[in-house]
Amino acid sequence: MNQSLSRLARLERDVLDDSVALASILRQVLIMGAHASSASLRTWAQQELKGYSDAAGEVPEYRKVPAQLKADVLAGNGHCKGQEISPRDLPETVEGVGNEITITWGVHEIQVTAGSREGEHIRLAGANMAQVARLMTHDQRQRQGNPTLAVTSVYWSVSTATLEGILDQIRTRLTEFVAELRSALPNGQEEPTSEQVQRAFTSIHITVGDNSPVTVSAPFAYAEQDATATVPAGAPQELPR
Repeated sequence: MNQSLSRLARLERDVLDDSVALASILRQVLIMGAHASSASLRTWAQQELKGYSDAAGEVPEYRKVPAQLKADVLAGNGHCKGQEISPRDLPETVEGVGNEITITWGVHEIQVTAGSREGEHIRLAGANMAQVARLMTHDQRQRQGNPTLAVTSVYWSVSTATLEGILDQIRTRLTEFVAELRSALPNGQEEPTSEQVQRAFTSIHITVGDNSPVTVSAPFAYAEQDATATVPAGAPQELPR
């Protein structure tokens, strides 16, 4: 490795190398933010690394992704798994459950999950989804007049390609950040000033703050092919099969 490279040159090299893990690049950005005294840049890098665990915090739009709502249903001797449902199929007492979820995991968890399940879908369920299943069971029994019907689980199905899309969005923003810094540096200047770093970060329109609630989190994740994982609320991640 060329030890004479500036911080910006190393960052540029690694951002353009798809084989370099995003976590490694974000750690460089974290250090750059510290040197530039840029609290917003450091906050963004930290949250991308550790995950957006603060339910009162603001999550970037690229982490809010479409997800198909599904249910597993028992009816007599029949068991229907992965039945697609609409939010309109849920009881009126259920609010805030739609076909969009917020992925709050750190980039390493996203990368590992997407890589280990390539080409598949994963199932994500919020902490209140067991209650949603019970309410839906009661509602559907009344509607269909079938006392044996039971909704055993309600969850979202998300493709690993969608998770890979989040990673691509993060790398693209890092590339834009480097490009903005490069365009701001006059000939002969190797390291950006604090003002240049802050201006470059602001220009790529990543909003981080403390006043916008996370509307949907997915604290339980498990693979669609019968593997199960349980994780803490607010910091979803997948455990081994």
